[in-house]
Amino acid sequence: MKPELLAPVGGWDTLRTAIKAGADAVYFGIQGVNMRASSAKNFKTSDLKKIMKELHSNKVKGFLALNTLVFDHEVGNINKIINEAKKAKVDAIIAADMSIVQLCNEKNIEVHISTQESVSNYEAVKFFSKFSPRIVLARECTLEQIKNIKKKIKKDKLNYNGREIELEAFVHGSLCVAYSGRCFMSQHHNRLSANRGMCLQECRKKYKIIDIEDPKREFLVDENYIMSPKDLCTLPILDQLVKAGISVFKIEGRAKGPEYVYTVTKAYREAIDLIEKNKFTQKEALRLVKELEKVFNRGFSTNFYLGVPTNDSWAKFYGSNAKESKIRLGKVTNYFVKNKVVSVRIEQDTLKIGDKVFFTGPTTGYYELTIKEMLLDNKKIISAKKGDEVTFKVKERLRTPDVLYKVTKRDINKEEEKIKKQYEKVGIHKPFKFLGKDRGMK
Repeated sequence: MKPELLAPVGGWDTLRTAIKAGADAVYFGIQGVNMRASSAKNFKTSDLKKIMKELHSNKVKGFLALNTLVFDHEVGNINKIINEAKKAKVDAIIAADMSIVQLCNEKNIEVHISTQESVSNYEAVKFFSKFSPRIVLARECTLEQIKNIKKKIKKDKLNYNGREIELEAFVHGSLCVAYSGRCFMSQHHNRLSANRGMCLQECRKKYKIIDIEDPKREFLVDENYIMSPKDLCTLPILDQLVKAGISVFKIEGRAKGPEYVYTVTKAYREAIDLIEKNKFTQKEALRLVKELEKVFNRGFSTNFYLGVPTNDSWAKFYGSNAKESKIRLGKVTNYFVKNKVVSVRIEQDTLKIGDKVFFTGPTTGYYELTIKEMLLDNKKIISAKKGDEVTFKVKERLRTPDVLYKVTKRDINKEEEKIKKQYEKVGIHKPFKFLGKDRGMK
């Protein structure tokens, strides 16, 4: 059976982008009650009907993530959200707290067991099959373990109301050193709990060790960010995930932008379709991974799927390792429907013939193109600067709230060298491998 491709959505722009990129389903959150409460735009309860109408008209399913811990004083509000979700015909609710699972069962709305429950064995699957037709597996599971769980589901004909239990697993996106979201670093440092969707990602930073007896002795531990794992990327082994019997391929990234959602969803959509046609080759996988490298990533790893990760699974820098970056150029000032021409005012930087650009907006979602011809005051030009209002042809309908970005190549090595020089400038020793010796000291 062809797996369902589940894409992340943080707002209207990414929702329409996910549809455009070929997602079978999307998952999204309501402000304040999900694991991306502070990092994604999120929707309001009043948006639910409009969201589901948009999704269902495009034959895409929508799942509402209510996957945080819940306290007693919040149950009333959760109850109201679930009621509104049912009225809006939300396809399912993703939950980690058993109070939400129970409320969904009572109200006869489908619920999916979140990865926060850390389901990693068949006995746990059996337990949750009493409440849900779908379980999002713990990220610690290997492919072999997933295969065994799937075999037992088939053997025992494990089902929920006659529907065979489905296994959902993450295939791409950011990983956390505290698996399944159980981290208190942000809570202790900032009183903002990761388990409540308010993580400030303290683990992504580089830390140093200071000798208490001799404060002048300070070291950066290892060349890696020792609490910041590389991103998950299963595209090179996606055919193995299909064979393992995973029903749903889930992409992480509700806090990411439209260019990320479009690029990643489109790549996995293409890979799934190639596998179905028996045309998924090493060459095709490499081509698609190169596309994934263009957008936000901390380097790639297959995480636990092929076994316990090695020391090579840690990020080697802060922030993104994307091969491309974006520069905001300006906004759409007009769109001429008859001629399919857009007018854009350049607010910063330059725009030249041959530049790769993209537009994003709440209705447009994501649209990319290469500039082949543009006009300024009805005259052809090869370059536009700040203050110029230029026009050029496009193939999609654009709108005045849409923003234009230019895509540029990044030199990661240069950026890394620059960061090292900054560390040296403030008197921090160069990074070194911590092997019990004073290596790499000045």
